[in-house]
Amino acid sequence: MTLSRAARGTLTGLAAALIAVVPVALTPAVQAAPASSILRQAPVGADFKLQAAPNARDIGGTPAAGGKIKPGLVFRTDALNRLTDADKQTLVSAGITKIIDFRSPTERAANPDQLPASIPEDSLPVYDPDNDFYLFFAKAVQGGPAVQQEMLGDGKGAQYMRDYYKWMVTDPTARNQFATALKDIAGGSGAVLYHCTAGKDRTGWMTAILMHILGTPEGSIYDNYLASNDRLAASNKATLDALVAQGKVTDRSLFEPVLGVSRDYLAASFVQAVQSYGSIDRFVSDGLGLDSATLDALRAKLIEKGGLSTGSFGG
Repeated sequence: MTLSRAARGTLTGLAAALIAVVPVALTPAVQAAPASSILRQAPVGADFKLQAAPNARDIGGTPAAGGKIKPGLVFRTDALNRLTDADKQTLVSAGITKIIDFRSPTERAANPDQLPASIPEDSLPVYDPDNDFYLFFAKAVQGGPAVQQEMLGDGKGAQYMRDYYKWMVTDPTARNQFATALKDIAGGSGAVLYHCTAGKDRTGWMTAILMHILGTPEGSIYDNYLASNDRLAASNKATLDALVAQGKVTDRSLFEPVLGVSRDYLAASFVQAVQSYGSIDRFVSDGLGLDSATLDALRAKLIEKGGLSTGSFGG
């Protein structure tokens, strides 16, 4: 689908925010610290915050095999296209040496990251050119209430998300991009940050894979994944409020499945991995092509020994 310049202008505003491709600009009050429930879920990394990226976090402190994930080495965020000067300094102070962007070329062109000059960025786009997530929901936003009902009503929005999560497992290019990111983390000498737009789907699956490799218990993997709902709640509400006020959306419930995350979305990826490869471990070794040396390097670099862990799942 080709969009006119005018249509693309709409996409880079509130309409794009609705489909979780461009987070709506928030006031500092709305961008305040996340809810206390999130602080409990990420006790170590909770001090890493970006004013312009509410879903930013250090995955450190999460349980792992024989201990926990070391803080200060892996960060997951939403888009970095509106960073303040203070945000940029936070990235530098965190010791981040590489940023990986999973967004599509269309997403990147509409809202390029605004990064400190000292931090390099790699583009590893995870998207389907024949069924681009970004453009699919752009069509829904631009089509108005009747089109939105046709495209997303009767559970179609949630089913689209489940299918998208399965696609991230079955698509060879998507697997290659995630594998490259994991190899970058394993081989890099410093901290790595990866992100998509809302920091919840592509970033969420990437984090789940990494945590599985590190032996994070199933419950902790899902807790980290579902934390996006609380972190994005304020921006999602602001977006829907604005679009309803503008008359672009009449049924907010149609978009709730695509603005947030659900346990069954991530489960769809794990189930597909088992169906396709026999186990999650085989998905990692055969689907992603990660050898034992890479896996050992990830564990040696990222696991801080000590404490209790119940192991991962689906091996």
